[in-house]
Amino acid sequence: MFNKISIASALLLGLTSCIGYKAANPEKIERLKNNSEIKANIKISDKWIQEKQQDQPDFPYQWMSELLSPELEAMIKEGLAHNVDIIISKEKLKQVELSMDIAGSNLYPSVNALANTSNNLVSGSHIGNLQFKANWELDLWGKNKSAEMVSVSQYYSAVFKKKLLEQSVAAMIAKAYYLNVSGQYQEQKISDYIAKTQDLKKIFTVQNKVGTANTLDLSNIESEIILLNSYLEKVKNANSQSRRSLEMLCGKYPAGLIKVNSDFFPLKEDIPTDFPLSLLEKRSDILMQLFQIESSFYEVQEAKAARLPSLNISAAFGAAETNVGGISNLFSNPLIKVGGGLTTPIFNGGRLKKNVEIKTSQQQQVIEDYSKSVLLAFSEVESALANLSSIDKQKVFQQQLITALEKNITLTKKQIQIGSSNSFVLIKKQRELIKKEMNNIDLDLQQRMERINLYMALGASGLEKF
Repeated sequence: MFNKISIASALLLGLTSCIGYKAANPEKIERLKNNSEIKANIKISDKWIQEKQQDQPDFPYQWMSELLSPELEAMIKEGLAHNVDIIISKEKLKQVELSMDIAGSNLYPSVNALANTSNNLVSGSHIGNLQFKANWELDLWGKNKSAEMVSVSQYYSAVFKKKLLEQSVAAMIAKAYYLNVSGQYQEQKISDYIAKTQDLKKIFTVQNKVGTANTLDLSNIESEIILLNSYLEKVKNANSQSRRSLEMLCGKYPAGLIKVNSDFFPLKEDIPTDFPLSLLEKRSDILMQLFQIESSFYEVQEAKAARLPSLNISAAFGAAETNVGGISNLFSNPLIKVGGGLTTPIFNGGRLKKNVEIKTSQQQQVIEDYSKSVLLAFSEVESALANLSSIDKQKVFQQQLITALEKNITLTKKQIQIGSSNSFVLIKKQRELIKKEMNNIDLDLQQRMERINLYMALGASGLEKF
């Protein structure tokens, strides 16, 4: 009898992994993605290369690499190692991994030990027993396997969520770095502008003494200097806060003492005009959503399996001892039990059926979330490209204006030498030049910010080299 039970159990064990369970292979996930209502309304631009050619060269990132000074690379490495949010995310990922192991344990038998004793105070009898009980739900329909795969998919989704956080932190460090560079430039230019305004004040003071300027002119220039000094203090504080932000991103104490030694060197590398669609498919947020679709696939499968009968096998081994009838040896009365049970839902108010409908609806929502992420990715790339194109044109006009002003200042200096102009006119033109140079600094900053935005929009490929 025992042999028959063993053979039957072995057969059931073989069937456990092949009845009802369906794996979420790429073809099935692709079919689910194609069910998106959002995707059906999206027409992809011709700038995206959709054909996956075997000999297709790697997408060039030199236009981004030239932004990475050794100093910035060191800060990014430090941030990835010590940023507080990344450290916390590591623990969250560890929790998801442990939950995945717990979900997988349902596929195996559970074994428990039971020991108890009782005494009859009237008769003086004593009974005690020790048992080992095993219970195993045969996963005929793949319910437990699907539950395990839900956790596995959630784990990989969490992996890419952590990677997205690392990419975001690296991008924020790069932006904060160049914001500090810009702040240092702006602070110096404002100081230069104040110095030129001080020179104007000296001229007004002399003119006031000789009667060619009135007290109101002198008062106006003094008020302007006060306002400029106030603005300079505001910029200095903003730069100090920017340094604190950079320190926080790198996991340091926010003392505002970090030093950034860099220049706005010219960017020479052009940005490509065509992009492989596979770049977006490898974005961390896209892959994170993709594993959410896979997770929802298994959740639907698990909900459907919950409506089907379940089969349990149980076994117990133990012994009992008593002081009644001369039985005193714990193992003189062995206990071996093997059995099975079948449970099937009959009536539960439609709860299980509705649960399948809910999981199916949630699956469709996840699919639409995925399509929304893809659409957002397209939007981010298009916006960054449009902004970069506009900034490049603005920089051309701005440089032309600066060149014209520099030429005008040179001519003014020559006119001063021959007496047809004066220092007052020269200083006003020099102040105007400083304003235009400050505008150019803003454009340099925006250009770098948008390159970082484009890099992130294209998936921040190659960040792992840091």
